[in-house]
Amino acid sequence: MKRPFIAVLVLGIFATAIAEAQLGRLKGKLKEVVKDSGRQVDADQAEPDTGGKGEIGTGSRPGVKKDATRQFPPGISYSSLLNNVLLVPKNGQFRLNHIQGTFIPDDCPGGCIVLRKADGTELCQFDWKPDRLKQPYCILAIHTVTDLQSGQTLPASYDLKTPGDYVLDFYLPDEHFYTFPFSVKKVGSGDPFGDGDAYVLDGDWQKYGYLFYTDAKPDQSLYWKVWLRSGTAGTLDAKIFVEIRRDADGQLICTSREGTSHRIKPDWVRYEFDTVFPEGREAPRGTYFKAQDLLATDGAYTLTMTINGERYGDWKFEVEGGQLKHRDRALRGEASALTFVEGGRDAWWYAKE
Repeated sequence: MKRPFIAVLVLGIFATAIAEAQLGRLKGKLKEVVKDSGRQVDADQAEPDTGGKGEIGTGSRPGVKKDATRQFPPGISYSSLLNNVLLVPKNGQFRLNHIQGTFIPDDCPGGCIVLRKADGTELCQFDWKPDRLKQPYCILAIHTVTDLQSGQTLPASYDLKTPGDYVLDFYLPDEHFYTFPFSVKKVGSGDPFGDGDAYVLDGDWQKYGYLFYTDAKPDQSLYWKVWLRSGTAGTLDAKIFVEIRRDADGQLICTSREGTSHRIKPDWVRYEFDTVFPEGREAPRGTYFKAQDLLATDGAYTLTMTINGERYGDWKFEVEGGQLKHRDRALRGEASALTFVEGGRDAWWYAKE
């Protein structure tokens, strides 16, 4: 017999609590550790590049450039990063797939991404060439994967079954331009008749989501996008509900559609929720909610998500001058370029409270 659904849900919630604790450690690493030529340096105090190119594929890596004149330094489209840093739950194979770079120099022939342990030990190198898209985007197209411990060329992925903390560092030929900490853990299914354990990732998937409306046009529908997983080696049948309230008066502004179910898997998947008018507002209940309907009133707002009736998280944001405000790591020009959360023109990223 299968265990009652509530047992799976409790296990999922317990696993999420553990994950949140691990995420706290990872958050600390963003402030404390980035790898610059094998040394530990603070992300906000990284030393400028001294002109040495550094040779990709050796122990000598290029440094971080501190150039205040660059308004748009090289970076990573954050949704593509969370979508395409992948660990296969059943066998622990780690791979990178179609990550989008932003503002990569036009004359850049390529670069590499280095997988390290949190202590700086280099494990694997993914060499890439830019596949140019509409400016300022390009795909970091992986063409060679190398095990840096053995020197062997790998087919496409790296075996990453050992639980622990890791870092991905992104390099141009002359610059370390991005860093992404995460961790690996092993979780059980909670079902003695299930498929066994799974290898999963922890990190910003647990924390970040974003509001989106196409091409930043206010007459377009407002969406909430967030990454979810089951919390176990099995799947979770989940009813997910999203609502946005204005902080000043607690008024319910919009919600997701009620009654929809999702089957959440062990690995991270991005889910999209459109928004509608709630009952009692100026439009019939269930009418599509447009971005302009939110932007019409300045102030602070709270987005709340529940999963199967349990509160999953709150995200705070503000509207000012009829525009959504960026904050924290999504503040261009103020956040560290090494960990900047790039959303382009039509995504506003917020961290879970």
